[in-house]
Amino acid sequence: MKLWIAAAAALLAAGCLLAGGCGKEAPEAGTSSEGHVHIVTHANWNPFEYLKDGKITGFDIDLIEEASKRAGLTPDITDAGWEAIFEQIRTGQADAAVSGITITDDRKKTYLFSKPYFVSRQAILVREDTDISCAKDLMDGKTVAVQNGSTGQEALEKLMGKNNPAIRKTPMSIQMLIGGQVDALVGDETSVKAIKAQYPDQHLKILYDDAAFTPEYFGILYPKDKGQALQQKLDKALSDMVSDGTYSRIYEKWFHSSPDEKMLASLKQE
Repeated sequence: MKLWIAAAAALLAAGCLLAGGCGKEAPEAGTSSEGHVHIVTHANWNPFEYLKDGKITGFDIDLIEEASKRAGLTPDITDAGWEAIFEQIRTGQADAAVSGITITDDRKKTYLFSKPYFVSRQAILVREDTDISCAKDLMDGKTVAVQNGSTGQEALEKLMGKNNPAIRKTPMSIQMLIGGQVDALVGDETSVKAIKAQYPDQHLKILYDDAAFTPEYFGILYPKDKGQALQQKLDKALSDMVSDGTYSRIYEKWFHSSPDEKMLASLKQE
């Protein structure tokens, strides 16, 4: 569940598209030298993908590099805006995109997805002294902050209603929770865990309610009309990585916990 970028960043991304891209010019799909694949990401979501000392790094990056290596390919990874990665895949400017992209029925109408490689759950962040214990309690006169444009917003609106005034769509959600302007915050569990760790003195706790918030699955994105061959190669590599424990080692490196590999191995092609 990747959060939508802020308005200023969106304008910048749009400008990059009109100008032909920001920074290093990305090669068009199919024009790279033999064995190379052009992969795009939006590197601003630590620990999935982000810039460190000018280099793109993160869980998704380690994963796609290892999968590409096993498939006999060399990934050429470039950073792009959130909207730009979808546009570059749709128009065939890139071979694949990896960026914490949630697999949805609507997106599958336009794009081809890999097998799910990551399970993401929505989580509820509250203060320890709260009387909230599950998602249903949010409907009992509570105000809830959520990142505007996120899948967390979609999940919350399904629960509480699309135009419910109790839903505060804002990038300042954690400040509002700490300041007491809202009773809870809803977001992707990796983001919520990072927020809680960032504010250890604020006495926050995380709640889960999978019955109310259906888990999401991340997938690698490909062009719908010509991505099948690459999809099959990388899907096999990912399955092998789960089977031999490599996936688990990469996961533990970035999230400091163990993944549910049995569940991942049981997931079918999207």
